[in-house]
Amino acid sequence: MKNAFILLFVCGLLTLPSKAFAQNENTYPAFSPSDQTRMVAEWEPAVGVLVAWPPRIPHKLIQELAKDTKLHLLVENRKAMQDAITWLTKWEIYPDQVKFITSPHGVDVSWTRDWGPHAVYDTTGVMKLADGMYVYSTPLSGYACDDTLRFLFYDENGKIEPTIADDRIPRYIAGSVDLEMVELGFAFTGGNVISDGQQSAFSTCVLLNENNFMGIDEAKFRTMAEEKLGITKYNILSNFEEYGIQHIDCYMKMLDEERLLVMRPPADHPASAVYEGIIEHELSQLTNAFGRPYEILRLDTDTFGDPRYPMELAAYSNSLILNKAIYVPLFGIPQDTIALRQWREAMPGYEVKGFEFVVGREPHLAQDVYEHYDVIGWRGGDALHCRTRAVWEPTMLYLSVDRIPRRVIKKDAYRVEVIIRDYSAGEPIPESLRVLWRVHGQIDWENVLLKPTGVPDHYAADIPGGQAGVTIEYYIAARSFWGTKATMPRVVPEAYYEFTIE
Repeated sequence: MKNAFILLFVCGLLTLPSKAFAQNENTYPAFSPSDQTRMVAEWEPAVGVLVAWPPRIPHKLIQELAKDTKLHLLVENRKAMQDAITWLTKWEIYPDQVKFITSPHGVDVSWTRDWGPHAVYDTTGVMKLADGMYVYSTPLSGYACDDTLRFLFYDENGKIEPTIADDRIPRYIAGSVDLEMVELGFAFTGGNVISDGQQSAFSTCVLLNENNFMGIDEAKFRTMAEEKLGITKYNILSNFEEYGIQHIDCYMKMLDEERLLVMRPPADHPASAVYEGIIEHELSQLTNAFGRPYEILRLDTDTFGDPRYPMELAAYSNSLILNKAIYVPLFGIPQDTIALRQWREAMPGYEVKGFEFVVGREPHLAQDVYEHYDVIGWRGGDALHCRTRAVWEPTMLYLSVDRIPRRVIKKDAYRVEVIIRDYSAGEPIPESLRVLWRVHGQIDWENVLLKPTGVPDHYAADIPGGQAGVTIEYYIAARSFWGTKATMPRVVPEAYYEFTIE
């Protein structure tokens, strides 16, 4: 957890807290309308990644990010920029791989995920940056959704210290990337927000508590989230930590519109009953964007070596999905190898990269890292996802696929439905919109044209049926008149969708 020196961790038997906040019913259409505001999901196309300088992440991670995308480095002044240039040059990262953003730095500048802006498309299809209120640093809470909050910073008189500088940083980012800002008017702490890119989102109930603290009740929060972000189904889960920041990205990761990757502690860990209870009583009751139950995958975790917090769990879900790569924090324990394997099994075709963070081995870090972390620079509530944030592609060609179930009965054809939305101010090329398919083991691909269904941005095509026992591989391809190309899955040709005929 960030600034872990103030964490209170009490060991004991845990019981599942009762859910204090009701879920919205699934009354929305399967596909988000084209004339509705849409919040971008983490796995959508990105053109960069935002991190703060001096670094609070390992230098090898910085090197890998620079290879894969453009670094958007947040520096406080020209002196900090020169320091960055010196070290980046030593690490063989060069000017064309970096974009500097100069802004004031506050006490929470490292956690770009929490105060950072969210990307949304307005009703005209123009991307904007949505800025939540970050009046105070991320609060800590117990299990109860209405628990008394404790904030990270207090002055000498015991008053909560506001994070004014951090709250202002998003406007500097918006100016740097030439996007308009949308002030949300409510707390929307990034580490506790997951969006599916359509009309659903997840948070733990500490987010509602945080908003209540600032005078924004649940009804107002839900109304504003729908009006400004297009979220019509906001799934609020129970808190999962006995005491902590309760950020959902340390409990689970949304892999796509249909699948959730949820952490699994050892069976004898005090948190095990809580984690499993949230799955059984909450996640398993929810439906995805296509009206079906979520597929829930598991990511096994374990405790790691910190004598101050002996029961703290390695936050493998606190990973970054960025285009075709996944960046995973490692904690120097045998479980690291298992976590990487499980990530690769869940996301075939993606390049899954693991990063240890041994503070004493790093050539250059911000001074506060040495003050707050002894050996390992990651915490159970503060790891890689917390300190990075995607910079999304404003003119992306967006695809969302309602996939065929993995096992199907034999029939004449199988329907594939797709959302295709061109944000380049152009239009997708009609004849380029294709479903390509083949029987597993074959080399050549058949293809069928995706045709409009009459619903804006909604297309469909049928894959011919085959004999029982056959596995069909398929993917979606599209091109824009502006030259943009897209496939789903994004990692084609490394991996495809598939289904087996029984």
